[in-house]
Amino acid sequence: MDNYYIDDTDRSGSKKSKSLNLLSSFLIVLTAVVFVFIILISYAVNKNFGRLKKSLNRYIVSSQSFEMIKSSSNELTELVRLFVINHDERFALSYVDIIENNRSQKSALESLRSVYPENDTAFDRLELAISQADNLIELELYDMRLCYEAIGKSENEIPELIRNIRLSDEDKKLSKEKMQELAVKKIFGNGYLIYKLRVDESCFVTVKIISNEIKNELDFNSESLARNLDRLRILILLLLVINALSMIGLREFKTISSSYRKIYELDRRRAHILLKNAEYDALTGILNRRAYEEICQSSREQRMSIALLLIDMDNFKKINDTYGHAGGDAALKALAEILKDTFRNGDYVARIGGDEFAAVLTDFKPEGFRIVTEKISFINEQLSRIENIRDVSVSVGIAFAAEGYSEELYKQADKALYAVKSSGKKSCLIYDSSLA
Repeated sequence: MDNYYIDDTDRSGSKKSKSLNLLSSFLIVLTAVVFVFIILISYAVNKNFGRLKKSLNRYIVSSQSFEMIKSSSNELTELVRLFVINHDERFALSYVDIIENNRSQKSALESLRSVYPENDTAFDRLELAISQADNLIELELYDMRLCYEAIGKSENEIPELIRNIRLSDEDKKLSKEKMQELAVKKIFGNGYLIYKLRVDESCFVTVKIISNEIKNELDFNSESLARNLDRLRILILLLLVINALSMIGLREFKTISSSYRKIYELDRRRAHILLKNAEYDALTGILNRRAYEEICQSSREQRMSIALLLIDMDNFKKINDTYGHAGGDAALKALAEILKDTFRNGDYVARIGGDEFAAVLTDFKPEGFRIVTEKISFINEQLSRIENIRDVSVSVGIAFAAEGYSEELYKQADKALYAVKSSGKKSCLIYDSSLA
């Protein structure tokens, strides 16, 4: 009897052992299959983030390329105007040097080539902007030729690029005084402003089109990313169920779960970095032009009363020439830090160009202009104390709008800024009807 009992137990134990081994083998295989799917989906997630990063990089490079063309056009305009008003040939020579070296256009094309194929429409749009800028240059060269005639320079004393420009028969008959008047009228007149606005509008519209294209790419990749993350969560839950049935795969599950958490944390950090790069200027750490434009758009939609400050660092080219690009970068960083510390927490400070900054003061009332001018004086005082860099200052044009941002508000602030630049710099001016 005892022998029978022992024999039956052995057979029962053997059957249970075989069943457990079969179940364990099944769970091991199922765990391996789930693990393979997790690896594949994790790879897809990383590819999604790679595409997101590439799209954002294309937007940033495109924006910077068109901003380079716009900034170069603005610099050339300032040099022509200063030459026409002051008759200082250094401005004309600087203008000619920039045109002959064609630095901005080459740099813009090289930047786009790094992120776009050459047959992409972005190149066509950039070439259109360059073509419009070239038309503007023709007007500026003609204006400088008029000015050279007005101040009585001989042919040999005129730079070759300007000397090759031929005046119309009608303009040749003008007296020197009339030539000077015509030169001033042309460079500050509506005809020139229209050409100027075409360059700015072309750059703005093109960046807007590229922005919409990339937004569609981001939306598509974001949806794909969300689906893949949902699949990952389901597979992780399945692994939990599998390992609840058997301790065989416990160690493997812990490893996979830990890997998933690391991947998730890494991806979360990557997304945060990408978002920050899209909204903040890499050099100064303050808002960039894209964020500034969104703030302006928001103020327009909300009909918010604002003051717009256009802030331009004085003599930036001289600072770069004297202290090198490292010194110029240090001056820009110092200015950005001072602007952040000076204005209110609810105000927005952004770098919108090479040495150009803007501040949008929200919920603003005209009674606050006195405080703003005091703050500009304080900013210039702080800039004069920067270590190892001298003659750092800013000129500021200020304009007010009761119902948010508009192109007219920008023009008013720009006119005020130009008036400050023309009257000695290192100051600020509030736009009024006398500047119209």
